[in-house]
Amino acid sequence: MQTNTENDHYVMYKHVKEKIAGTLEEQSSLQEDTIQDKIEEWKTVITVTSPQVLKIILGIKDINNIRKLTEEEWEYIRIELEQSFNVRITTGILVTGEEQKTRDLTWWTGKKQLLSDNYYLNNYMNYMKGDLPGKVLETINEDTDAIMNNLADPDLDNFSRYGMVVGHVQSGKTSNYASLICKAADAGYRFIVVIAGGQNNLRNQTQTRLDEVFVGTNYKGVGQLSGFKREKMPDSLTNAENDFKIETARARGTTNFENMQLPILVVIKKHTQTLSHLLEWLDIHYKNQVDKAMLVIDDESDYASINTKKEENPTVINEKIRLLLQKFKKSAYIAYTATPYANIFIDHDANNDYIGKDLFPSDFIYALDAPSNYFGAEKIFNKDNEKYVVEIPNTEVDFEFDENVSYPINKIPFFIKHKVDYDSDLKRLPESLYDAVRLFVINIGIRNLRNQKKHNSMLIHISRFTNVHIRVKKLVASYFEDLKAKIKAFGNLADPCKYSQDLKAMKDTFNGRLKDIEFDFETILKEVSLIVDSIQIVDVHQKAKIPLAYRKDIQSNVIVVGGLSLSRGFTLEGLSVSYFLRTTIYYDTLMQMGRWFGYRIGYEDICRVYLTDDMNKKFGFIIDATNELVNRLNDMREENLTPKDFGLAVQLHPDSLLQVTARNKSKYTEDMYLEMNLDGQFKETRWISNIKADLDANEILLKESIIALQNGGYEHLDTGSHVWKNVDKSIIQKFVYNFQLYKNDPLGLKSRMPIEFIKEYIENCNLDWDVVLFNGKSEAAFQADSIKVKRQFRTVKNKAGYYEVTNRQLSRANPERIIMQDKFKKLNSHKMRKKLVKPLIFLHALEVENDKDKINAVGFSISFPILKDTFTKSLKVKINSVYKKQLEEAYKDENGEYGEDIVLDEE
Repeated sequence: MQTNTENDHYVMYKHVKEKIAGTLEEQSSLQEDTIQDKIEEWKTVITVTSPQVLKIILGIKDINNIRKLTEEEWEYIRIELEQSFNVRITTGILVTGEEQKTRDLTWWTGKKQLLSDNYYLNNYMNYMKGDLPGKVLETINEDTDAIMNNLADPDLDNFSRYGMVVGHVQSGKTSNYASLICKAADAGYRFIVVIAGGQNNLRNQTQTRLDEVFVGTNYKGVGQLSGFKREKMPDSLTNAENDFKIETARARGTTNFENMQLPILVVIKKHTQTLSHLLEWLDIHYKNQVDKAMLVIDDESDYASINTKKEENPTVINEKIRLLLQKFKKSAYIAYTATPYANIFIDHDANNDYIGKDLFPSDFIYALDAPSNYFGAEKIFNKDNEKYVVEIPNTEVDFEFDENVSYPINKIPFFIKHKVDYDSDLKRLPESLYDAVRLFVINIGIRNLRNQKKHNSMLIHISRFTNVHIRVKKLVASYFEDLKAKIKAFGNLADPCKYSQDLKAMKDTFNGRLKDIEFDFETILKEVSLIVDSIQIVDVHQKAKIPLAYRKDIQSNVIVVGGLSLSRGFTLEGLSVSYFLRTTIYYDTLMQMGRWFGYRIGYEDICRVYLTDDMNKKFGFIIDATNELVNRLNDMREENLTPKDFGLAVQLHPDSLLQVTARNKSKYTEDMYLEMNLDGQFKETRWISNIKADLDANEILLKESIIALQNGGYEHLDTGSHVWKNVDKSIIQKFVYNFQLYKNDPLGLKSRMPIEFIKEYIENCNLDWDVVLFNGKSEAAFQADSIKVKRQFRTVKNKAGYYEVTNRQLSRANPERIIMQDKFKKLNSHKMRKKLVKPLIFLHALEVENDKDKINAVGFSISFPILKDTFTKSLKVKINSVYKKQLEEAYKDENGEYGEDIVLDEE
């Protein structure tokens, strides 16, 4: 296997980059040209300095590794340093509870921190300088200061605090709570429990990280720092291999907290047995409450910690966590999650005389920002995401087996929804998965050529069953062995593709998936032929015999096949290719499965996610909804509202899968009560009926509406696009009520165009409207009386009964800008909607194209202002059993259970 040893050609590059990075870390601020200036300085240093002196300056052992760097290598250094150091990040959003507002919220920054030597924090910050840019560390420091202030001073006689920190998937939440743990230890918290997810691999990974940045186990990590003090080393009752066990804790002799001056760390799996062992150990030594301060970090807190049963008979894990908190007179519980939906649906009034309060974050919610170099959902699943997303063809996969369909023997699709014994029927994987394997192999070569000789991973997540994982691994390994044989046999030859169809397919993958790469295929293939033997296929599940491990002394190149064990929290190092097939629609589950989020410095351009079109759309909807929720949280901070108010806002959010209560059950129909708040929302017709009669009717309706606007004498602005101000709602009402939508989504819940609520809004909201008719760029024109505009061109996908606008966006970015004052035009759409004083409707005369057929169509969008008096409407509607079943299926998770963000009560 290839390693990064001192004999490697890579050594000079690595040491020069690290040297420049070190000088940049010492600077308090970076100017626009600072990085380039430092690179130019080092070019000169290498040119004028003898190899003997350079060897000393750079700390290189072998003088034979001293050489000049190529211009290409200098460019790679510049790119990596800019992506690491030119990072924008802001502090988070804090919302506090009513009682919390009355407490001392400066005890840490205003007093305790000033009196502490900050030993553990200084160790953490000094060690992390090598991993994180200065600006990121500064923000972590500020964020955790704010969180610490919302805990409590350990010197108080008793207290309990309940908070939640909301981050982004794979964005560095562990770094945040590691810093928090260090500060808590400095402040005097003596018992620190980290509940690190429900799988062994995540617990082990978390333990290893905290050993490195907090404990200093075996003099590694912070233990290597010159200021490390053995006598102040925290006592860890767990280690990287072993979860908490009573006999292990007893052997360490750590039982007398009253005399204990060092912090005790316990990192446990979120499992009934482990929590029971910890409680039993505490009960053995302390019959009554412990009089030391405890901090509990609940990582992935929306998983398993939530009580999904009645309060008098709570779920076991929820009960155990609450009992743990009750065991200490002074406790702070902090839930960490990227998907907070379940946490804020906890009953904030729930209490039990035996186990205490439930885990609702009643004291504070803190939402972290993500650095600008974070490779997250918005970047991957933006409105035009062809760069990162590869669509898995519908011909290769099907939702589930249909006994009425005759499948071709040699082209049986992969069935996304399958049973545990599916492995026996699985003979061949989708061709797109083999394409993904080829791309991953290519990516390793590209990263090596870029001197990024670090870990590389590929994720295959297409089942939740262990037997299927094992089968998939065998099929992938079989294909890869054939590919590897061809690479080794022909990879170094001229025109290698003429010798092998596999290599020709590999070149087709390169040409089809990667654009503007600085190397040609043959150069990459030669590099791949050197490292192809190092690539491993690893399955991660409860029966796996070989654990997935990323060592620090060798480059790992792994294709990882897994499901649940990789769904939450676990980090795949150097992940560049993900192949994903799952059925869930539940927001939390889906986002947590997105292991591809994170930081991809120097190789973001080659990262790809393989998804079905359906799953791609679901991620898009989730991003829109989550962004709106964070915006709501920011609004609540500005309005001095509380976590309890945030829970209410989520329940009423139109994209949170709704709160549904079914009543008055009858044989064929049901009355359903739906509740929604449209304030500050933006809704549009992403689905347009493709029935000709509907298209024609909407065309006539638009013309009639424009003529009515002209005849109404309203203030009219013509800038190419047309704006009418202060329009009577009767014109909007007639347009919306008569607009022909896709018929099989009567409530607009699936298309996210809740038309019945919008009708109710227009009926009950006694405001005038502003109206915009956009001018597009199509050659086709729309004309109504004297008003003429070019149509807006949109590509669509032809579905059963409707056209779906591609990229999920009918309006272009920030459409409200057209009516805004100049001083507000640079705001984002959400902030613009806060400036609106009346609702705004956008009328779209469209020319849509599907398979080269161009058709005239009409759509509309509505931007709802945030009103002083919130307009929340409970709507009673009658639906048939088919539509109800569709809604129920949409809101079930993969196990057939309803998620925490939907309630179905039937009488």
